[in-house]
Amino acid sequence: GVQTCALPISFYLFLVFIKSSVIVGALLLNLYAVKNISLSKYGIIHLSRVIFSVLLSVIILKEKLTPSIMIGIVIVIFGLYMVNSVSKDEKKVSSFKYEIMLLISCFLNSISAILDKSLSQHLTNSQLQFWYILFITLIYWVIILIRKQDINFKKVRKNYWIPIMAFTLIIGDKVLFIANGVPESQVSVMTVIKQFSTIETIILGKLLYNEKNIVKKVLWSLLIILGIFS
Repeated sequence: GVQTCALPISFYLFLVFIKSSVIVGALLLNLYAVKNISLSKYGIIHLSRVIFSVLLSVIILKEKLTPSIMIGIVIVIFGLYMVNSVSKDEKKVSSFKYEIMLLISCFLNSISAILDKSLSQHLTNSQLQFWYILFITLIYWVIILIRKQDINFKKVRKNYWIPIMAFTLIIGDKVLFIANGVPESQVSVMTVIKQFSTIETIILGKLLYNEKNIVKKVLWSLLIILGIFS
């Protein structure tokens, strides 16, 4: 549950602002990187997010890793590696700077996960989500104004994927914040569970874009499920 603390609420709101800034930075770096890195290399480098989150949760939050959790993490990472190795796309020759961008993005996402866990002990999930969405919206508007970007609102209204994506993000964050509010929950374990999204990506990739090697990807995704429940 939410703990009482002598620190003022403004301190935690400042941390929420830091978290929002970290997420914006991570997303922008990720967008630059994904346009210039092959899918296979992107997937492999993106595995560092799991490693960063586990290491930071142990170092900062003092979480304890049991042998079963460690085995599960190794299985999930190996499964993710194999899924991405099937999705080879070597047409893009990436430069080292974009690989570093993606690595930093993964590290920032891990920092955000640590902040989520810490903030969830002092703010309710509704408070955390409200201020997070508010801050991240304001940050994006500042970026848009600085870069003087034009927004075609007519085109935005016609793109039904935008409200769908917004709705899923809000629901996903809500569930995550609730889970972080449980004192017994661990960032390291939740990071591994999040890899379920890989399976969703495989299914949607086949349905929407008719991607190839779906059987191999599904078989390797079963290994990811095994690691999650190990």
